[in-house]
Amino acid sequence: MPKKKTPKVKVPKGDPEKGKKVFEAECTTCHALEGDDRNAAAPNLGGIIGRKAAARDYPYSNSLKKSGIKWNAKHMFKYLEAPAKCVPGNRMAYGGIKDKQTRADLIAYLKNN
Repeated sequence: MPKKKTPKVKVPKGDPEKGKKVFEAECTTCHALEGDDRNAAAPNLGGIIGRKAAARDYPYSNSLKKSGIKWNAKHMFKYLEAPAKCVPGNRMAYGGIKDKQTRADLIAYLKNN
């Protein structure tokens, strides 16, 4: 699988404390930061920054498995804006976060967890 090119986006400086609130409000319905992926509604996101997409023991979509993404701030910034547009065919039923600063805050939180 070829590595996906890093998006040409500018990620604003994020606030991890604000990002924690975003994570709790937007992500915890399906995601956690630790735990058993096999029995979860969605994979845990602990340590996601720096990890290849679909690298955990979870039944990911083929599109995410074949995406070639290695999660960094720029890939995550683009993905969180519109997951279905960024990786068509992925299983994440989430419309995305349009606000740039909110996405940056969430990424800052994920970088620390």
